[in-house]
Amino acid sequence: MYRYILCVSICTVIWIVNGICIIEGIKKQILSETYTHIGLSIFFTLLAIELTLGSAEAWMHFNILWLKVIGWVLYIPSAFLTFGSLITLKHKGKPETHDFTSTTTLINTGIYRIVSQPMTLGMAIWSIALILVFQSIISIILGIASTFCFWMGAKKETEKNIKKFGDTYKEYINKVPMWNVFKRLRK
Repeated sequence: MYRYILCVSICTVIWIVNGICIIEGIKKQILSETYTHIGLSIFFTLLAIELTLGSAEAWMHFNILWLKVIGWVLYIPSAFLTFGSLITLKHKGKPETHDFTSTTTLINTGIYRIVSQPMTLGMAIWSIALILVFQSIISIILGIASTFCFWMGAKKETEKNIKKFGDTYKEYINKVPMWNVFKRLRK
């Protein structure tokens, strides 16, 4: 019983914290922020449910070892993309507010030379990694939902950046793909 209470408590906190950001995104009509925080809520809900209830064998897991290994390995590029983009935004983005993701300058160096939306790509890869590590129907459903939200967040962020930076950003996205790492590395 304590696992259910713990799970509900954790999920409530997750949705309250991200819910504030979702409401702000809706008020400010920033769809990229709204989608990204919905994706984060689903992602952390998946993590909380699987670690509290799934680990107690509340439902079936497939336990295919090679898929778990791939999932664990995917944590490396997902962490690199997510945290690398956060660090780059914080140090090179020149934000006007405390929100370092609200940059005032176009960043096209570091990880942003490879993909234009590395943070959402990293979170999407992390969602896929969770699907592979946990291997349950719940992880598949929530992992796909969070990946979709991160993809939509990236698409809306691209649209927002086109409005914000104009032709400079259009030139940038013509050279640097949104998520296709391999396309950029090939060049």
